[in-house]
Amino acid sequence: MIFAATLYCLLMAQDFTPVFIGGTGRSGTTILLNLLNRHPDFHASMPREIKYLTSRHGLVDIALTRPLGIEENLRAKRNNLIARALPLLGKNKVSLFERELLGAWWSETGKKGNVRGLVQGITRKELEKELEKFKVGFKVDRVSASRTLFESLSRAQMKDGVKRYFGDSTPVNIMQADLINQLLPRSKFIHVIRDGRDVASSVVKEKWGPSEHFAALDWWKKRIVTGQVALSKIKTENKLELRIEDLVIHQREATFEKIKVFLDLPSNKRIDSYFEDEILPEKLHAGRWKSEPVNAEKFSARYQVILQELSANGIHIKEL
Repeated sequence: MIFAATLYCLLMAQDFTPVFIGGTGRSGTTILLNLLNRHPDFHASMPREIKYLTSRHGLVDIALTRPLGIEENLRAKRNNLIARALPLLGKNKVSLFERELLGAWWSETGKKGNVRGLVQGITRKELEKELEKFKVGFKVDRVSASRTLFESLSRAQMKDGVKRYFGDSTPVNIMQADLINQLLPRSKFIHVIRDGRDVASSVVKEKWGPSEHFAALDWWKKRIVTGQVALSKIKTENKLELRIEDLVIHQREATFEKIKVFLDLPSNKRIDSYFEDEILPEKLHAGRWKSEPVNAEKFSARYQVILQELSANGIHIKEL
């Protein structure tokens, strides 16, 4: 009886709560994760965006089946349907997951030429060991096996002991919050919202998003709507929404305190110092859209219309 109680306590001591920070993309999710990583109770994932959970053929996809509703365009919907048909064509979902996990999700070259991926946080030996366990368990219970793999790979990153929180800042976390919550019921979610005009101006410089400013505004709107639908299925106590401009510029202390209260993080000198020294207004580049090579007046007018359309559907985003 004593042994059983001791074992239970040891297992509970290894528990952690996943914190999924997300937004539309280019909204400041990494800023927040880097801040939280300065708290001794918090471990930020390496890489900051783990691809193996929410990407196509990732754990959410193969354990729960990725819904067509979250796909953003016809090409993505087509790829979703192809992925669903693969088992009928003799393609094993787990083998596709394994290929990606040991490939690009393990290591790839970032846009600055640096190596990024799970290689930043765990060893190849640790990855392969947990993958083999996962493949065996998936045949019995795909959800349980997927949950165990996420927890095992997350713990493997915490070299100095398991923390209370393990955080990730993949933007689509919010768009898939309801699915992640099915897989990892203890999760907490932080939705970071940024002025859509600044998001659009940043996105057009990336390879993965719309290349035209007005199209990027519509892209921002669609992601906001999809995220709100997913978050509506999450309990109030497990979700927090904030404006990155409030954290960095307008309501710094109040927003910072709101985050600490949400996660029940005690005051700590290291995170407080990082907030004061590194989370600075000039680093956010707020209002960058005003100097972009686009008709700023027309661009802003379109944004106002989008805010009105969102408000009419119960999504209220204040203009700063």
